Amino acid sequence: MATVSEALSIALDHHIAGRVAEAETLYGRILEAVPGHPDASHLMGLLLAQTGRVAAALPHLDAAVAGDPASPTYHLNRGKVQDALGQTVAAAASWLATLRRQPDHGEAAERLAPALRVLAETAFDSGALASAAALYERVLALDPQNLSATFDAAMAAKGLGRLQEAAWLAGLSARLDPALLRARMAEAEARQVLGQTERAIAALRPALALDPAQGGCWASLCLLHNELGRGGAAVTAGRRAALAAPADTGLLVRLAAAQQIAEKPRAALAAARRGLSLDPASTELHLALGAAFDAVHALETAGRALDRAGRLRPGDAAVLAEHGRLCERAGLTERAAALLQRALAARPDDGDSWVALGRAALRRGDAAWAGRCARRALRLAPGLPPGLLLAGAVREAQGADGEALALYDRVIAAAPGLGTGFSRRAMLLLRRAMGDAPPPRQPSGKRRLSVSTLGHAGRFGNQLLQYGYLRICAECNGMELETPDWIGRPLYGLDDPLPGPPLPSLHEEDCGVPALLDGRALAGAGGHDVVGYFCGDTAPLAPHRERFRALFTPVGAVAERATAALDGLRARGRTLVAIHLRRGDFGRNDRFWIAPEGWYLDWLAGVWTVLDRPVLYLATDAPELADRFARYRPVLAGDLGAPLPGAEFFTDHWILSRADHVAVSNSSFSVTAALLNPALRAALRPDRERARLVPFDPWNGPVLLP
Repeated sequence: MATVSEALSIALDHHIAGRVAEAETLYGRILEAVPGHPDASHLMGLLLAQTGRVAAALPHLDAAVAGDPASPTYHLNRGKVQDALGQTVAAAASWLATLRRQPDHGEAAERLAPALRVLAETAFDSGALASAAALYERVLALDPQNLSATFDAAMAAKGLGRLQEAAWLAGLSARLDPALLRARMAEAEARQVLGQTERAIAALRPALALDPAQGGCWASLCLLHNELGRGGAAVTAGRRAALAAPADTGLLVRLAAAQQIAEKPRAALAAARRGLSLDPASTELHLALGAAFDAVHALETAGRALDRAGRLRPGDAAVLAEHGRLCERAGLTERAAALLQRALAARPDDGDSWVALGRAALRRGDAAWAGRCARRALRLAPGLPPGLLLAGAVREAQGADGEALALYDRVIAAAPGLGTGFSRRAMLLLRRAMGDAPPPRQPSGKRRLSVSTLGHAGRFGNQLLQYGYLRICAECNGMELETPDWIGRPLYGLDDPLPGPPLPSLHEEDCGVPALLDGRALAGAGGHDVVGYFCGDTAPLAPHRERFRALFTPVGAVAERATAALDGLRARGRTLVAIHLRRGDFGRNDRFWIAPEGWYLDWLAGVWTVLDRPVLYLATDAPELADRFARYRPVLAGDLGAPLPGAEFFTDHWILSRADHVAVSNSSFSVTAALLNPALRAALRPDRERARLVPFDPWNGPVLLP
């Protein structure tokens, strides 16, 4: 009688030769004699599967594995049968068992990867992102070049909030297939959220090179450039977005937002209007239109646009918030409070609206409620500059000047270009050092011209431009200028009336400053509240230069300090050369760029030896730069006496306004000093295109260069 081994060999010969019935009979007899025999169970299972009886095959393969769990082959073939039966999870487990027993088993690895992918996709589709991500990780360990798994893993990581991983996987997908636009865009989106703006831009550029008509990519690029302060590049990208998809109103909404950020509100107006011509019922576009009108200080028109947005989508938190903030800026305190409270009931995490509500409360005299609003805003966004400003104003109103100053210092550190923090700090310290400024005189009854944002929009040099332009415009038209409390009152003894009831707001570009300077008054009997930075061409102001200079004559103790500082400097030489190097709040974006010190050194090298006993004054907020000019033995403000508390910059501005030769920064601070200089022999400014200092006439050209 044959042994089990001999019978199994005969059965296998029948099996290999295709004599399936004979092989099956012998396998059956062996299993009757030795139930669960591993080899017989395995071969019987294979035979049944090969002859289409897959379901019947599985119990035999289970028995084979149970009888000899160390065999990689048994696990492999059981996995094949399980896969054929649609049991993907079980099949994957069998192939994993194969690889645990034989890690270099190529067929098991080849079969496992797609099975895991199927499981991962199923998990992803069912929302089990953590399971999907773990499965994709195992797929990629087996098949690192699998493009689909790599991209899908990126999407799972993104859904889990693992943005660094998502960005890396999306970038890997793009390297595996450089033409996969979705991967480039996914990487850019993740890196943007991570704050890796430059890397996000780098991810988008190849996508746009592959398909320049990708409007969404251009729109994203527009917003990214805005985050970096690259206004010109942002607007260019925004225009490309609109060109790529001219009928896409969603892109036009984003374009308008980007142009707002780039401080191009008129372009934002055009984008919003174009969008509304395509979709007049778009709440988002009416909201964008209102925001753009707000930015050009057409507050009434902005209010009408926001009213329409509110009618289209009643109760919308974004519309209510924007409208409420607009009303607060317009001085409509009660209306603002009502809208903002409704907005915050729907969206209590809106820090900007808490700040606006607090300002409205402070205007009503409720400092306690305003303080609660400030604390709420700062809990939501610690370090939020408007929140810190509100908190400072509250503490100032409550008489806690020291705490207010500390808060204003935090604002200046966080947002050095924000005029309000600079102005509030200056006024507090100046009052401490010099007492109260001259009281505002009573209104005369003339037509009113107001500049209610003076002290908030722009810092010292720019405030001088705003005041000087509008004071002269008012005088040329028989009007009276109204100004809030600002630094010009204590420094120059200015006593203009405080702003009265709110006037219709008007942007400088809409009021025709050259015409006003010629005595052609604005239409409207009630006057206007004019807003702007007045950094354009100074030529229309040139005929009024003597009046402009007369406005900014230091008074009292300020004049005494100014005279002493200038006398001390003149005693050191005959020709006074002053250079302005602005650093602290410059260089943060493309508009306020920094000229290298080398340009100033090159100029000095060319003129120093021909000047009569020159003395160099360095006006700067970065005194460490003096080392670069050591050969000229520069004098700094600190060498001329103690600074004026709150106006520590004043000595710099005064010396620049009295020097014989002046080299300015691309800054309204030193350009206004040049405008005020009655005996200027030479004025130079940095020119980025020519990469050097060039002569300029401060009374015939723009205040700032591009």
